[in-house]
Amino acid sequence: MNGERVGREILLAEVRAWARRIGVEDRLREVQIRPMRRKWASVSSRGRLTLNAELLAQPAEVRRAVIVHELVHLKLRHGAHTKLFRALVRAYLEEASRS
Repeated sequence: MNGERVGREILLAEVRAWARRIGVEDRLREVQIRPMRRKWASVSSRGRLTLNAELLAQPAEVRRAVIVHELVHLKLRHGAHTKLFRALVRAYLEEASRS
């Protein structure tokens, strides 16, 4: 396995672990890793998570923040950055930093 392939497998494992932790593994239908021009990631209401391939070169904390952000959108079933959304993202990330 080359380095990029290993990095992709690690990123996919991180996504699966967070999906279980957040409780959206049943809603997450597909994960894509590809170049994106303007953002780190996006998630569709149908459960397709697309991650920017540049995340492979980012520290674990950045990958974690992006993954959690997108999966909380999936959990709440909307794209709005409401107070609840921000509180959930913050709580999951704080919990991760303590463990």
